[in-house]
Amino acid sequence: MKKILKMSESPNKKIKRTVELPDNLTLELPEHLVEYIISTYFPIQYVLQNRVVSKTFREAAIRSRDLVFGRIYSRRRSQSAVVRIIEEIFNQHKGSEINRFVLILNHLGVEDKVLSWVKTCLSKNIQELTSDFSKSKKVMNLSVDFSAIKTLTVLKLRWCKFEIPNNTPKGLRLLRTLALMKSKVTPEMIDAIFSNCFHLETLELTRCITHGVLSINAHNHKKFKELVLYCMPNRLQIIVDAPTLECYKYEGFVRILDFSRVDALKEAKLHYIQNYNWRYYDSSNMVLANMVAYTGVHVLSTTNIFLEAFKERYIEGEMRSPIFKFLNLKEFCILFKAPNLCTLYHISEFLKRSPKVEKVLIDIKKFTFEPGMLWIIHQKSYMESSNYKFNSIKEVTIDGYKNHWHELDIVEFFCGHAKSLKRLKLIMPKNVKKRARGLDYARLDYIRSRFPCVKVEV
Repeated sequence: MKKILKMSESPNKKIKRTVELPDNLTLELPEHLVEYIISTYFPIQYVLQNRVVSKTFREAAIRSRDLVFGRIYSRRRSQSAVVRIIEEIFNQHKGSEINRFVLILNHLGVEDKVLSWVKTCLSKNIQELTSDFSKSKKVMNLSVDFSAIKTLTVLKLRWCKFEIPNNTPKGLRLLRTLALMKSKVTPEMIDAIFSNCFHLETLELTRCITHGVLSINAHNHKKFKELVLYCMPNRLQIIVDAPTLECYKYEGFVRILDFSRVDALKEAKLHYIQNYNWRYYDSSNMVLANMVAYTGVHVLSTTNIFLEAFKERYIEGEMRSPIFKFLNLKEFCILFKAPNLCTLYHISEFLKRSPKVEKVLIDIKKFTFEPGMLWIIHQKSYMESSNYKFNSIKEVTIDGYKNHWHELDIVEFFCGHAKSLKRLKLIMPKNVKKRARGLDYARLDYIRSRFPCVKVEV
């Protein structure tokens, strides 16, 4: 049953505190009970705001179970002011429990205070702990064995050292989310996590120090849903045995992927990065080798490196295109980054393999199309002779629209071939310098007149 706490002013200038109940009923609460509810169950930011404007709350004890200091820099406070505020809150905290603690701070010079705050949280049965020390650009070594904490359900450590002594965790049995950044990760640590944390739903590894093969063995897990791997260039291969995995997010160089024991994948975000250190490196073959892992997804977000893999290849004496199809795909987002030779041709050829796509997002904020002779001589004529039909696409967005002539080609193409299209949105760059080309209103008006059923927004 949902209840809403309201505070309003009565005709006699006294504050009325009521709770809305079903059937338009209200219940007035005594002042001491309201004070207890707000000081205990409301986030600390709300409690601090009330202490500024109300004498009653200023004198009330702090019992807040939700200590989130993620936005404490919003008013441009100095480091010392931030530390002083947090220190005062912990010194005055009278509650028996702290459910959530989120700290984003430059820890240099205040390591002892940070350790004291974390230990206070541990003594009060902390459930969700997030520490982000990326502002200092130096990894913090807290003398805390996080793997021994039994009450944790969420643990996020950014630029903070995480270890499991002897790879035998004494706690973390209730852990649902583990996110590590700039921490050393070994195969034995990964095995220990999945052997112990049977409630784990999300694992996120960002810029972690690791080498060789990353193997995820979650075969016996029934709740593991999301795997996030960002910027770990020394990982050469990724092997995942996780039948319940639904979401995979990856950023980095293309690596060989073994998803043969992943059956439930629905969403994939593949932010591939070009490896310029390898002069003759062509990632297309590895992209194609991994392609079967993503053919069943419903949502796909990727970069032009993924799209370039669908180019025609000379195989056994003739030019052939990849035969993969994405029969369940509903939403497709493509991020273009220079340099690349992708054109409307590559977009259309991929969408031709995805008959159920409803939403398309083309992100060109950091990219400008420069179609070359291949587009003029081959691709354009091929497209004009092909009978494209996209019966499911309802919405198309071009983010970073700069009124380039090939961008208008894309607009006209979707208006003409997406029979169910209702909305086509063009988002201009916020940077004025990137909007050097004036809008081609004549061609836009022509497109609108030809396809009046499509709402083209700029």
